[in-house]
Amino acid sequence: MDRTAYKNRHIKEHYDRINFVISKDEKDRIKKICSEIGASANEYLYMFVCNDLADGTSRIVEKKQGFNAKQIQMLEKWQVPRKYYEMIEGLSYSKDEGYFIYLKKGYVNDVTGSRNIHCMKTSEVRRIIGKIRKR
Repeated sequence: MDRTAYKNRHIKEHYDRINFVISKDEKDRIKKICSEIGASANEYLYMFVCNDLADGTSRIVEKKQGFNAKQIQMLEKWQVPRKYYEMIEGLSYSKDEGYFIYLKKGYVNDVTGSRNIHCMKTSEVRRIIGKIRKR
């Protein structure tokens, strides 16, 4: 058996393959990043997937599925109208630092001029949240 056949058989017996189809422009961007960090595209994508699944669940899937129960409770307590939920990427609250709302890409808040909203009172949250617009 020649070397190529041996390598192919070894790969078939010990590895699985996932095809990943992207546009040529994206391939060039990924290859550029890979060369900057000294990794192959396969190594980079494998590290990316392993990092996302490090705790056993995907953080990306969590974001796509919307808010968790605690976040929904916070939005309801803050009296944020449901029509704004689809514009919000994340949110948090701390007694010392106040209310934080992070908008999804493509949205901006006219009061803050950015994708971030920071308030100290729920009345401010209700006033400022109404100033979100699509960029």
